[in-house]
Amino acid sequence: MPKYAYAFLFVVALTVPTLVASQNVGNRAPASENTSSAPQSAEKEPLAGACRGFDFSGKVTDGYFVQHGGGKIKVRIPVDYLLFPETGSSFAVRDDGAANFNFHRDTLRPYPRREMEGKIVAGKQEWISFLVTDLIEIKSIAKISANILSGRKSGSTESPFPEELVSQDLFHVRFPSRSQPAWQQKTLYLGRSNSIITDVISCNVRQPRRYPNCEQITRLAGYDVKIFYPLDQLEKWKLTKRNVQNLLECMTE
Repeated sequence: MPKYAYAFLFVVALTVPTLVASQNVGNRAPASENTSSAPQSAEKEPLAGACRGFDFSGKVTDGYFVQHGGGKIKVRIPVDYLLFPETGSSFAVRDDGAANFNFHRDTLRPYPRREMEGKIVAGKQEWISFLVTDLIEIKSIAKISANILSGRKSGSTESPFPEELVSQDLFHVRFPSRSQPAWQQKTLYLGRSNSIITDVISCNVRQPRRYPNCEQITRLAGYDVKIFYPLDQLEKWKLTKRNVQNLLECMTE
């Protein structure tokens, strides 16, 4: 992937978008998975004014996100976490309900866009970004992704590719080798739970003087979410997913 492509991905990705009510947003626990492995810095945060380490003390605006299938849910959006804070007042019922967010991968604090400059190119990406949107079914995304990345036509009905378990619940999809420029090559992983595909993760391959990134597509509490992070964070894919879910839970009224 060209070295500036990932920076533009956040802008281009605004396509189509997530939870359930809570009277006490600041103290709400996530709906699933325990949080014992959350970052230490997050665990030390007082719950007052935060939710599992996320900071809602700045400007918060009301808006709507789109859940899978098109239904809209009212949310409280902490403007500092938006990739584009200037859009903080635009999530009205009439809008598409999609939104981009950034947070520091260790402290869970907001990560301002102005601090991103130069760090992608230098391989010093300290943030996690995610897009709330509305997508097709995860299993369909997995099939289409495998077809495209392997060189098949997107709608091919050929047999699925073999998979190799690389860590708990994460499988590497094994494609046959083919000739293509290194910057176009991607590796595909599938997250599974009881054999059901829950996550589709595509990552750029390592190259000299380039810093590969991953895109993880998943569904959290009814929201379709695309999560973006550097390849060196792939081993933390479950923790990253849990942190994103916590922030989404915090935003739900």
